[in-house]
Amino acid sequence: MNKELFKDFDTVSEAQWKQKIQFDLKGAEYNDTLLTATREGINVKPFYHRDSAPELHIPNRSSQTNDWYISQRVYAGNAIAANKKALDILHRGSEGIIFNIPNKEVDPLVLLKNLPRVGIQIHTQFFDMDYLKSIHEIAPHAYVHVDIIHQLVAEGNWFKNKDQDYKNFDSLITDFNGSFSNITVNTSTYQQAGATITQELAYFTAHLNEYLNHLNNAENLSAFKESTDAAVHRKHSRSSKAGKRVNIDTAIGSNYFFEIAKYRAYRILTKTLGDVYAIDLGCYITATPGLRNKSLMDYNVNLLRTTTECMSAILGGADTLCNIPYDTFFNKENEFGDRIARNQLIILKDEAYLNKIGNASDGSYYIDTITKQLVEKSLEIFKDIEKTGGFVQSLFEGTIQRKIKESARQEQEDFNTGKRVLIGANKYPNAAQPLQKEYEILPFVKVNPRKTLVQPVVARRITEELEKNEIKKL
Repeated sequence: MNKELFKDFDTVSEAQWKQKIQFDLKGAEYNDTLLTATREGINVKPFYHRDSAPELHIPNRSSQTNDWYISQRVYAGNAIAANKKALDILHRGSEGIIFNIPNKEVDPLVLLKNLPRVGIQIHTQFFDMDYLKSIHEIAPHAYVHVDIIHQLVAEGNWFKNKDQDYKNFDSLITDFNGSFSNITVNTSTYQQAGATITQELAYFTAHLNEYLNHLNNAENLSAFKESTDAAVHRKHSRSSKAGKRVNIDTAIGSNYFFEIAKYRAYRILTKTLGDVYAIDLGCYITATPGLRNKSLMDYNVNLLRTTTECMSAILGGADTLCNIPYDTFFNKENEFGDRIARNQLIILKDEAYLNKIGNASDGSYYIDTITKQLVEKSLEIFKDIEKTGGFVQSLFEGTIQRKIKESARQEQEDFNTGKRVLIGANKYPNAAQPLQKEYEILPFVKVNPRKTLVQPVVARRITEELEKNEIKKL
């Protein structure tokens, strides 16, 4: 700020601003009138001032650049078709590929054929070390994302069993050099099941701590520490310290400014936990709009929601953005939906220039304050989880599931009563775009009864019951 422009004006303190506001309220109570309560337990004030703004140090991105990357998910049920699609979208604006591989029958040699050296993320729905080794032989520059605790959270069971999964996890971290294998923490299910942002961040911290504590006990944390030769090399380059990091796979919510703060909080919490274990721990954040607030009703509004959500993740410092098509939960995969989703990100990058600065939210008293509050509140929850035996223990006791259900129930009630507004759904419905009796794919949660070790955390859209009731009338 050019202070010379304001040299003739007196500085106005925070106390003076509040005094003026109180005077203009003409006797109304400041706290009752102007403070806005949020689901996170944070009251949003009518103004924020530098007198009380915190001084934050947000860790840099892993790449240490201002840029973020456009990626697209490709379901790799058929290796030939998935490879063809990946090559096509890389020529049409995507800068990376996220392969979702359902089973070991998918041939990695066919899947990865002729792919350029781009950001290739490998997400497998199984955990087989021989399969991952075969991928490493073909594409050592790829990034494997396997999260055994998320498997327990979302499915209610381990991939095989706890001992075997952790044995594979140790091998994944120690058998490969560089960033091919990292700790992966997938928090998307927490958000899409109805957790608040503070819960999401707290569960991330407890989730990550389970891995770090295990690696520490197994004496495998050295994988995240640099050697003497690496330290010398780092002085002459901008590479990460040990080549390893934490991959954080996230779902973006709808609270624009709070989501910006959330992504900044992720980096603070990662570094804070790394400091506890005496390692310089960085993170790489992949952000995808969640389905929690998406609707069949006036579904074109989903485009507006995903656009603002991607913006908040970008401004918060996410590394890779992977948008979802507006019809992803009720139509089969189609070229139109994929292209529109990809073009939304291309516009944000190439026309809105949101990749030209990496710290756009720095200096915002509001966002800095919210970031600090989110970190503090999530750490309080994290400490409570640790006191009761840790995250996995809390899952087996059902505490995490119960807390998320309570939050989801309150959000659902707010939606049902109109306090939580979704344009096109519970307010200003579009009569020109009626619901259909049937869709290409089932848009509602399908219950799959099975025996599980813990109760799964189930992602659910908040408009589902309203949509079901409206479809019954057709």
